[in-house]
Amino acid sequence: IAYSQFRRPLPQGRFNRAMENFNANQHITFTSSKPIYDFYVAGPYQTAEQVESMERLERVLQHRNLSVYRPRFAMDVNVSGPEAVFENRIEAIKNSAAVIANFDDKDAGAIFALAYGFALGKPVYAYCEGILPNSRISLMVDQAATAVLDGPAALEELLDSGQARPIQLDEQ
Repeated sequence: IAYSQFRRPLPQGRFNRAMENFNANQHITFTSSKPIYDFYVAGPYQTAEQVESMERLERVLQHRNLSVYRPRFAMDVNVSGPEAVFENRIEAIKNSAAVIANFDDKDAGAIFALAYGFALGKPVYAYCEGILPNSRISLMVDQAATAVLDGPAALEELLDSGQARPIQLDEQ
């Protein structure tokens, strides 16, 4: 699947302010000749529940044969050291077309990946399984996210149609 298949404009109507500045035809320059990933997939993986949530997210992407960078499998900090792991993840974000961050337990690494991807001008998606309308994530995340996805079905919808179902969030 080509990146352009999930870059189509999302439906009219405001569901977060980041969409007002979303340009589906933007050009992103990659900094490396290394393989380019469709998605950098960030999120927690310390508990069984967190791993299950990550696996549901990753399964959707893998069933569409998208290339994904999964930090939890990339490098072992005990072997490579924190500086090498950090640099590897920074390069992977730079060399990914988009970032999807699983906000299960509001993982600090996922928040960083989403923010860094946003700063680089990439589409960033907040994956929040089971989030209910009028819930609160974070004003900064809501404003940065290209879309907030409430689970695997919403991610499938985005990838299949290029559109995300709006979720009304508490922005206070």
